[in-house]
Amino acid sequence: MKKLSLVAVTALGLSLIAVACIWLSPSPTRPAVAQPLPTRLATIQDTTPLTPTIYLPLTMNGYSASGVPLQPADLTYLGAFAYPAPDDWAYSGHALAYYPDGDPTGPADGYPGSLYVAAHTWDDLVGEIAIPAPVVSDNFDDLPQATVLRPLTDITGGWKDNCTYNADCIYREVDGLEYLPNVDKIAWNLRDWYNTAGYDQDSLGWSDLDMSSAQGVWHIGDRPSDGNLFHNAKTCDYLFKAPEGFASQYLEGKWLIAGNHRQAGAFGGSQGPTLYALAPWEDGNPPASGQNLDALALLYYPEIYPGCLDDPNECYFPNYRPADDWGGGAWVQTSNKRGILIVGRKGLGDNCYGTPGETCGADPCDPYKGYHAYPYEPQILFYDPQELTEVVAGTRQPWEVVPYQVYRPTSEVLDPECGVLGAAAYDADRGLLYVTEREAGPWGETVVHVWQVD
Repeated sequence: MKKLSLVAVTALGLSLIAVACIWLSPSPTRPAVAQPLPTRLATIQDTTPLTPTIYLPLTMNGYSASGVPLQPADLTYLGAFAYPAPDDWAYSGHALAYYPDGDPTGPADGYPGSLYVAAHTWDDLVGEIAIPAPVVSDNFDDLPQATVLRPLTDITGGWKDNCTYNADCIYREVDGLEYLPNVDKIAWNLRDWYNTAGYDQDSLGWSDLDMSSAQGVWHIGDRPSDGNLFHNAKTCDYLFKAPEGFASQYLEGKWLIAGNHRQAGAFGGSQGPTLYALAPWEDGNPPASGQNLDALALLYYPEIYPGCLDDPNECYFPNYRPADDWGGGAWVQTSNKRGILIVGRKGLGDNCYGTPGETCGADPCDPYKGYHAYPYEPQILFYDPQELTEVVAGTRQPWEVVPYQVYRPTSEVLDPECGVLGAAAYDADRGLLYVTEREAGPWGETVVHVWQVD
């Protein structure tokens, strides 16, 4: 069965990349964005550490932002474990949420709680797994496998197959999960990563902990919005929590963070990762289907076409490549460190659109027609939350916020050449960071890497 699954996924890749030619083909009518470039551009592919910005302590409502931004050296690698074995759990790793009360046996092994995870990308089903003690090994067969606490099911209650915004709109993946303790729900985000029509469709919903009673779907931010500020292509992927004290002080109480990165930043997207703050429980309990949720735009990078695709120095995001892939995030706050971590894979080579070996050079990670920037590198971007307060205050533009540091876990992942970090979740009580590596096993299996934070 595994061999059939692998063949099926290969066929999927062929068909999707074939249509990607149409999706990502340059449009001669698309104007360039006439806005100033940021004054501070971090060099993402440079290995020189960046100098962090140090701020005076800020305390409000029990929240303290004292200290300095989190650094890669503050992360200690603990090892990894694998998703459950059956084929329907493979080719996954694109959505992850930590639930603190999920596994009654967790305290015995030192890793309490559970993870809600999106499984095979074809099925868009979600399950809950226990967290085994991770093992440090570069051999997939040495890693422990997670056990299933709740079997795979449609957490969206049919919404994933029922896009109502337009007769032609669809959803392709459940690409965001997060536990909402105040309403005891699991939030989920629906994404159409293709969406060549640029439909500004709804995406967000929530369900009970047993993944029943789905409610949604809602649009994050106003629609329509000036300049596509809240376009679905900027908001329809990862979900994670900001510290409630920070959100109370700076984000109007909006502590749920949503974002998305679309390849090439086309059709309403961003040429780099995004961050939006919202609090859907304040817009109704639940909000009405199709409702626009109040939201704050914290981070995005406007499309500069075609200049950014020809010259990375013209991009807002440092050394941007259309083949970059940012798919998950976590907000980390300790007693004296802070940081927003965005996980994914960075293209380090020259930007090229075409087929490897024909119009583009060799790319062993992606043999299909599309954007390429081989070689690639798994990366974790570090953003400073304090800079987002300047965005909210209007003293800094969202695209002027860039990573202050980059962590390159090439010695930790199983596939340092082609591996993609797909999603992240954070146990704030114990400082445990969980990050998926997609297709890390020999048959497309997903692996979860674990770090202890300071």
